[in-house]
Amino acid sequence: MIDNLSEKRLKDLLKTCGHQSHSHLYYHCDKEWLWDSQYEALLVYRSIGNRRIVLGDPIGKPAAVERLIMQFIEECSQNKRVPVFYQTNATYLSLYKRLGMLSSKIGEEAQVDLAGFSLKGKQWLKLRNRMNKSQRSGFAFEVMQPPYSASLLNRLEAISDEWLANRKEKGFSVGSFSRAYVNQFPIAVLIGPSGQYEAFVSIAGGHSQSPRKKEDSLLGRITIDLMRYTKACPHGTMDVLFASLFLWAQEQGYPMCSLGMAPLANSNLFPAAGLLYRYGNKMYNFKGLYEYKNKFAPMWKDVYFVYPPGTLPLNLALLSLIIHRPKAQKHMQQHIAISQVSEKVSTIKKRA
Repeated sequence: MIDNLSEKRLKDLLKTCGHQSHSHLYYHCDKEWLWDSQYEALLVYRSIGNRRIVLGDPIGKPAAVERLIMQFIEECSQNKRVPVFYQTNATYLSLYKRLGMLSSKIGEEAQVDLAGFSLKGKQWLKLRNRMNKSQRSGFAFEVMQPPYSASLLNRLEAISDEWLANRKEKGFSVGSFSRAYVNQFPIAVLIGPSGQYEAFVSIAGGHSQSPRKKEDSLLGRITIDLMRYTKACPHGTMDVLFASLFLWAQEQGYPMCSLGMAPLANSNLFPAAGLLYRYGNKMYNFKGLYEYKNKFAPMWKDVYFVYPPGTLPLNLALLSLIIHRPKAQKHMQQHIAISQVSEKVSTIKKRA
């Protein structure tokens, strides 16, 4: 995990400027940090080949963020590196354009308006029935705060391991399980009829003890991060856990919950992204992810991919590589993978 001084600076920055939908991912050790000289803005990135891929826009005061973006792009130019920004919002698109960068919509972030969330009405009948059935079956919802006991962390790890049995852990732009990482955030759990924890989600973002206070308004957004469950859970368990969390957060006074991005949702990254989508969808169900998040009637916010002209296909391929492969792999393995990706991108360019 990050060192104490860096963590203090990050927390101070978030108290001043607020959380973004990806700021919790700064706690993973798979990214490099770059501060501005006054510690008023921060960006994180991964290096792969000659690319430096930034996660989101920098966090910080607007003037400091602009300085840091310009500094980062200039340093990349001086060091013959290609700057790329993944999951930016519209705020700084005009600055990226002035700096010679292109932008394309890469997907949409699902944001649930908690103030207006309700399970009343015909459209929510199926979910209400699932929640009632879950309660009758003996499942109970609870929100827990860190630090967690060793026995609870053991159980959470066991749930995660079971969930990952036929899946691969991802990284960079999505959370991955570690005991230290989970111990940073509150969790929402479902307890089964036997009293055993059977499902959990980690709750990232601002966690004020009293979010209704005016001074805590910047801390009000929360983000669902890790989502794990056991085979003992009946169909629809995560629907129940999500809805229960929304109602709990609404009661606590939180205004919004992010469900994260649905990659390539209504994206204009074609034809290159369309071809890469067909390759990538074998590893990641983009369409299913969008449809699942959409069932909670969220607001959809456009998310962008920012890159220099002429670099799009390889950027997308390398981005997919760092998301789907752990950073712990040997550099030689990564080098081989990059060569393989380059060959695939050449094929995609010919077909596009």
